[in-house]
Amino acid sequence: MSVLIKETKRVRYYSSYDSVGRSGAKDYRIMSLGIFFLLFALVIIFRLYKLQLVEGAYYTALASDQHEIFKQLYPERGKIYLVDKKIPSDNEVGYYPVALNKSLNLLYAVPAEVKDPDAVFGVLLEVFNLQNVVEQTKSEPEKKEVATEVAIPILSEKEIKKLESDKALVSSWNERLRKERDPYEPLKHLVTDAEMEKIKSFNLEGVHSTPEQTRFYPEHELASQLIGFVGKQAENNTLKGYEGIESCYDKTLAGEPGFLRSELDSAGRMIATAGEDLRDAEDGADIYLTIDKAVEYYACNELNKAVKQFGASRGSLVAMEPQTGRIIALCNSPEFDPNKYNEVEDASIFNNNAIFESYEPGSVFKPLTMAAALDAGKVDPFTTYVDRGELFISKFRIGNSIDIPQGVTTMTQVLEKSLNTGAVFAAQQVGLPDFKRYVEAFGFGKKTEIDLCGEDAGNITSLNDPNPVYLATASFGQGIMTTPIQLVRAYAAMANDGKLMEPYVVEKIIKKNGTVVQEKKPKIVGQVISPQSSKLIKSMMVSAVNNGYGKLARVPGYLVGGKTGTAQIADSVKGGYSNDFNHTFVGVMPFNNPRLAMVIKLERVKNVPFAESSATPLFGKVAKFIMDYYNVPTEE
Repeated sequence: MSVLIKETKRVRYYSSYDSVGRSGAKDYRIMSLGIFFLLFALVIIFRLYKLQLVEGAYYTALASDQHEIFKQLYPERGKIYLVDKKIPSDNEVGYYPVALNKSLNLLYAVPAEVKDPDAVFGVLLEVFNLQNVVEQTKSEPEKKEVATEVAIPILSEKEIKKLESDKALVSSWNERLRKERDPYEPLKHLVTDAEMEKIKSFNLEGVHSTPEQTRFYPEHELASQLIGFVGKQAENNTLKGYEGIESCYDKTLAGEPGFLRSELDSAGRMIATAGEDLRDAEDGADIYLTIDKAVEYYACNELNKAVKQFGASRGSLVAMEPQTGRIIALCNSPEFDPNKYNEVEDASIFNNNAIFESYEPGSVFKPLTMAAALDAGKVDPFTTYVDRGELFISKFRIGNSIDIPQGVTTMTQVLEKSLNTGAVFAAQQVGLPDFKRYVEAFGFGKKTEIDLCGEDAGNITSLNDPNPVYLATASFGQGIMTTPIQLVRAYAAMANDGKLMEPYVVEKIIKKNGTVVQEKKPKIVGQVISPQSSKLIKSMMVSAVNNGYGKLARVPGYLVGGKTGTAQIADSVKGGYSNDFNHTFVGVMPFNNPRLAMVIKLERVKNVPFAESSATPLFGKVAKFIMDYYNVPTEE
């Protein structure tokens, strides 16, 4: 019996142990399962957090249409603005966009979806009015075989180019629409919304469009060489600036493109669990110029008319504020339409000749020679010399445009009568070393550092030669080369108490978020002559206008100082000088508080002999407009 009791206890003991063991294992499994689901939930939550918050922009872009992706990955090009109202002293200045973006369409086909290529081809011909191109192409073999007495219209070179371009476009449509397995074929760039509506009305299968950005210039030719133009790069179909501001500040205007990046598997599919990255594009900054739209429009329009009226080949005009260096007008004639830059036949028309091309300025250099002599203390306005009508230096004869000897003549009369011999006399008093130093101090022979690309430095290397004839010819603006921008800045320094300013056309650059990248302030780069010398040379230039060849530059109510220049153009082929002339007038005003320095250059003038009758009256007309426009107080 005792044995039985022991066995029973043993059985009970083992039974209790088994129950407890099973219960513990069950609890362990439940706990493990709970931990598993908890970790799984945390993974899901983390993944959702990453997808929705960390990488939300990436998947939003993937889920959006092509237009949204385009907006996120391709930056918007910055705009270019001109001043659009009178410049007040305290109030904010208004601006007008002269270069902006216009949204058009890229028309493309998915040939794999095109069921009737002929129908699509016919619609494209109709919408873009190209049926005649197909007819002409078909009839060309017949024209070669069949003689006819019917007169064939003679096409211009421009019309021939357009016809060839249209033929190439039509031929490419015919080929691309028939590539049955091709997933994408571009058909036409820069399609208008109206043209797209016509195409959509035919409900064509396999024909689609996507937004395409292009550059638009609402004022067309206005300031064209200054602004430049934008074209598309064939390799990546992106916009790129050419010439002018568009080229010089291309990186600033273009902005930074974004990117959409993910790891791919062997089949080229994106791996969902791998890292993805989306960086939005950074739009280009906007550029605000110092150019005043109203002044630019009036001045450039008058320049264009003068070029035609006087039979000039080209013309340039620069108007500058003497006390700040701000350029308020800058243009060249003839101009071009940046919207149609590809129609320009002569690429030289793109050049901004106001800064790009140097020339021998002629008599407009005489006031600078006189300013140097005044500042060096070698002459005063009443210093005299005896003019005999000509002089000989190193066996070279130097004469005046006036054939009659003038006898005893003052330095003021030298400018009034534009006497070469008097300019030589003043330069000789200064001497070659100091004369060269003054010429360099006025900024000649080096770039003005205006904030534009393509500036020429001019050439004054003839002053390195000790032969006295080079000092003599340089004194009246021959044998040295300058640019219009150098001339107007030098005259501005003579008017501005001798202070040489750095010229500029970019007022400020601002990002789309309002951050100011750059804001220009007036900068003095040198003190060329003393304030007293400045007053003296200004008085002498006023006398040259009132009593000399500059009378047509006068503006009622103001004292205008300036000088004419009629310079022979050097013959680069035969040597010496040709029978062609450049006409220049440079002037400053008003006398006491100068607000304007302006240069006008007309090249190879045919219809009048002297600048007195061409560039000079143009200065007077434009200067009067500017004084009225800015409400500049008149002088006694």
